[in-house]
Amino acid sequence: MKNKLGLILIGLCLALTPALAATPNNAAGPISDAGTRVTKKPFGLKVSPKSSPIKPERFSGYHTGVDFETTTAEQKLNITIYAICDGRLLLKKYASGYGGVAVQSCVLNKQNVTVVYGHLRLSSITLKAGKAIKAGQPLGLLGAGYSQETDGERKHLHLGIHKGKAINLSGYVKTKKELSQWLDYLSLFK
Repeated sequence: MKNKLGLILIGLCLALTPALAATPNNAAGPISDAGTRVTKKPFGLKVSPKSSPIKPERFSGYHTGVDFETTTAEQKLNITIYAICDGRLLLKKYASGYGGVAVQSCVLNKQNVTVVYGHLRLSSITLKAGKAIKAGQPLGLLGAGYSQETDGERKHLHLGIHKGKAINLSGYVKTKKELSQWLDYLSLFK
């Protein structure tokens, strides 16, 4: 009986923890069921108010990140966002286009990067800038859709990975050359 209960508890813990995939540097998914949530705005998609899969659309350019969508049932729930890699929290603040945003430094595939987590509830990010954070560790919660927490956007996670150590909060860039300074989460984390 004890062994069976132990196995059930282990299974429950695994179900509640973001899946660690075959990813670089023991990296983790940023949100539960990450692989099924990229349905509207993948990395590199060129959008404008006329061509976007999201209506209404305020932005134009090549999408620098991946948008992880939430379900209708999750709109009133707290959705935890997890660090995708080991590193340091560089910044947490309000930023136009994101609402709450956090930026983490880390190394992926032997390359320095900064990771942008957009549309978060700032008050849920308890870690102080400069502190270490591990892959799979809770970072914060998604902000409420269409509120100041998301700068009026729907409830979703925008995750961008910028090459180098410089903080770049651009959610969109004008050219493919500028886009080459960003990495596609889905290509890295297969």
